[in-house]
Amino acid sequence: MQKIINKFVNRFLLLLLVPSFAVFGRNNTKIIKSYSISQNFGTETRELSQSTIVRYNSKRQILDSTIYIHNIPLSKKYSYIDYKNRQSLQKLEGIERLMHFKYDYNIGGKLVTKHLYSANDDSLKWREFYKYYSNGNLWKIIRFDPSKVNMSNKLDDLNTDSENMPWGESFDYNDDGKIKEHKEFYAGFIIEHTVYDNDSSGNIFVKEENFDPSIMKKITYSYNDDGNVDQIISSRRGYSIGSEKFEYDVAGRVSRIIHYNMDGNLEKTITNLYDEKLGRETKIITDASKKLIRRIEYRINSLNKKIIQATFDDKSRLIQKKTMGHDKYGNIARVHDYDMLKPSEQGKPILINIITYEYD
Repeated sequence: MQKIINKFVNRFLLLLLVPSFAVFGRNNTKIIKSYSISQNFGTETRELSQSTIVRYNSKRQILDSTIYIHNIPLSKKYSYIDYKNRQSLQKLEGIERLMHFKYDYNIGGKLVTKHLYSANDDSLKWREFYKYYSNGNLWKIIRFDPSKVNMSNKLDDLNTDSENMPWGESFDYNDDGKIKEHKEFYAGFIIEHTVYDNDSSGNIFVKEENFDPSIMKKITYSYNDDGNVDQIISSRRGYSIGSEKFEYDVAGRVSRIIHYNMDGNLEKTITNLYDEKLGRETKIITDASKKLIRRIEYRINSLNKKIIQATFDDKSRLIQKKTMGHDKYGNIARVHDYDMLKPSEQGKPILINIITYEYD
C-alpha cells in the first residue's frame, strides 16, 4: 500500500509543478482528471480513473489538494440485484478518496509544512517541514511519521503549540564558548540531537548523533556561487540514501544531473540538450557505464510551452508519446498519452490515457 501511495504522491507532485494562471485576489481551484482508455472490438471506452482537486488562496498559494480514485475494485464496483440471477448487475456510483495534502506558510509566504492524509483527516501519514537559508533559498526538508515518534523526545519544557511552531533549534556551549550540544525539534519533538566534543588539539568533532525513529527522510540543498542548486542529498537517520549533483550551461540552464547511490557510487546521469532554433529539448539518461537507458525529447512551441513528449528506450525505439494542449492563458489544458509499441489495426498509435485540466 505504501508503494502505491508513493507512486501517486510522485505523480501528483509532478502535476502540481505545472504552472497555471490564477486570478490574483481571490481563491481559485484547479481540477485534474485522468481517464483510462480501453479498446474493445473496435470501440473506444473512456473511464474516469482519477481526479485531483487543488485549491489556492488569494495569494496563489496551494491551500490543500485531494486525490480521488474512480476505478473502484470490481468487488465494490458492482453489486448483485438478484442473487439468483447473476447476470443482473448494477454499477455503483461513487469515488474513493486516496490522499489529501494540506499546506502551511510563514508570514513571508514560504511553505513551512506539508501534511499527507489518506482516506480521512484522522489518518495522518506524514508531515514535512521546510527550512530556508537567510537569503530565502530552500535549505532542507524533513519528513517524519508522527505515529512513530519517541514520546520521550517530547519538549515538555517549552510552552509552544506544535501546530504553530513547525521547527526550532537549541544550542549549548561549554565554558570555552565551543558548541557542546545541538538539538532540532519539529512539532514539539526533538527529531535530531547531536553531541560534540574536543580532541587533544582542541578540534571539535561529533561525539554522538541521535535520530528519532519517526524520521522518514531528510533532503538537504546546497547552492553554487550563482545561487543555483549545486547538490541535493537525501538521507535517513544520518545515513545518505542518494544524492544529485547539478551542472549548468552558460545560459544558466541545467545541463546535467548526476545521481549517486547510498554508497556514493555513480548510478545514472541525466544530460539535457537545448536547441532553440528547432524548438526542441532532449533528456538523455545513461547508467554508470554510460550505456543509454532512455531518451526523452520535447517539442517547444513559440510560447516556450512543451507540446510533445516522445520517449525512446535503450534501443532508440519510440515507446511512448504525449501531446500537450494549452488554453488561451497558457495553462496546460490536456495531455494525451499514447502507447507506441502496440499500434492499432490501422497502424495508428493507441491512446491509453487522457489528463484534463479545469481552472476556476
